[in-house]
Amino acid sequence: MQSNNATILCLVNAAAYSRAYFEQLRPHLLAQGFDVAFALDSHLSDVMYSNGKPLEDADYFTDFCRARLPLPASFHEGDTSLGWKVLFSDFDRFLTMRIPPPLKPTGAILFEDVPRLLEEFFRNVFDRVRPVAVLYEQASNSFALAANSEAVRRQLPFCSIAPSRLPGRIELSMTGALRDHIALKVHFHRALEGLIDAAHWTIAQQYVDSIETAIPDYMKPGQAGALLASVSLMSKYANIDKIRHLLRAWRYARQLRGDLALAYQHGDPVKLSFAYFVRSLARRARLPLVRHRYRTGIPSGRFLLYPLHYHPEASTSVLAPDFVDELHVIRSIAFRLPTGLRLVVKEHPSAVALQPREFYRQLSNMPNVELVAADLPAKLLARRSEGVVCVTSTLGFEAAVMNKPVVCLGDVLYGYFPNVRMITHLGELDEAIRWALDYAPLPPHTLLAATAAYAEFTAPGKFDFRASLGDAEALGSVANLVAVRLREHLSLTSSVDAA
Repeated sequence: MQSNNATILCLVNAAAYSRAYFEQLRPHLLAQGFDVAFALDSHLSDVMYSNGKPLEDADYFTDFCRARLPLPASFHEGDTSLGWKVLFSDFDRFLTMRIPPPLKPTGAILFEDVPRLLEEFFRNVFDRVRPVAVLYEQASNSFALAANSEAVRRQLPFCSIAPSRLPGRIELSMTGALRDHIALKVHFHRALEGLIDAAHWTIAQQYVDSIETAIPDYMKPGQAGALLASVSLMSKYANIDKIRHLLRAWRYARQLRGDLALAYQHGDPVKLSFAYFVRSLARRARLPLVRHRYRTGIPSGRFLLYPLHYHPEASTSVLAPDFVDELHVIRSIAFRLPTGLRLVVKEHPSAVALQPREFYRQLSNMPNVELVAADLPAKLLARRSEGVVCVTSTLGFEAAVMNKPVVCLGDVLYGYFPNVRMITHLGELDEAIRWALDYAPLPPHTLLAATAAYAEFTAPGKFDFRASLGDAEALGSVANLVAVRLREHLSLTSSVDAA
């Protein structure tokens, strides 16, 4: 018997354990009164992170492509809402990781076919499933961005889950975490008008009071962010989990060759694993050769702080695609500074020695740039600085809370803070730097209100594809948050439509 419940469409791609996570989340969403449907990019997750069997009544992009072959000569006629831009995040990863693009020039489909195929796939899926919302993590790759595009076309929310910058809390965006500062500005005005619950003010005050020691959940030991920071090859590769991972990858590449030929986001997982290993090996070999470039003491004098990023990741390739070349960005900032002011560049704990040696050599040769070690306390550096210039960094949020001027390159969630200036191109840097250097500290209550607004945007809980597996409390809190926020959104939408 067909259910009358509203349906949530969950996306699954090659992200580790995403299929298992959403499968375990499903009964919790059912208990909240929602049906669940699935759209997957390929059958990779079936083999790598599940029992090897496809999800029943789910839509697979590779299956859809296979059913369309051979593509007719008229395939590219007419307009499509998706262009090459949707593939940028995937190619940013291929180029950065030196991974050969998975689709062959003589293959069944070409990369130029992918945007239109994605558009057709999601239009078919939405027509069949008729979801009220999409559910995933941040819209961080072409598969998710294509789903978001169709959701926007149909005026449906793209619910994205993420761990919050506040410890012990999670975020749920209704826009795929794209331009969230717009929604948060509404929360900020509510706070200024005294409309936010006292509990959120308390959370904000506790965070402000403990900001020197507060650590976001994703950077705690055992979480994804912390795992990236390790340069030890033994800890990463000499373990039974890695051996099992490689065996599953080999099985996928051997048994599902037809699927692999259409898996445009990842291709052969064995080759992908090898590329990651080579990168880790090069990093380990490079570390002693670049270590002397890092200064280990707290800088003196006046400086702006620029935190380096782990790359590639969604916060740069999706939210700040024009600023992914960090050497170019740093050079652009440094040579816009007045004399007597330096740019201190802090290495990211997860990205130590990941850049080519030439990157570190050029940074060291800039007369007003100082590269400092990853283990220096970032928040102390921010406090000592004249301000922070960053590409969508968590440190930018922390610096804003600490009443420092922050210049953000790209789309950033905390762009609603009154002491944050977002810029969209490097031509805006001169004015933004002048603004930062002329900054007068804001009243503490204003920044507390901005922090309380973010607290209201978040909810208690934790989210991690792997760490949350089997954790009924964590899964239940996410399902409850999705249900509450989605009902609020659907109710508000219905009211607007009725009016």
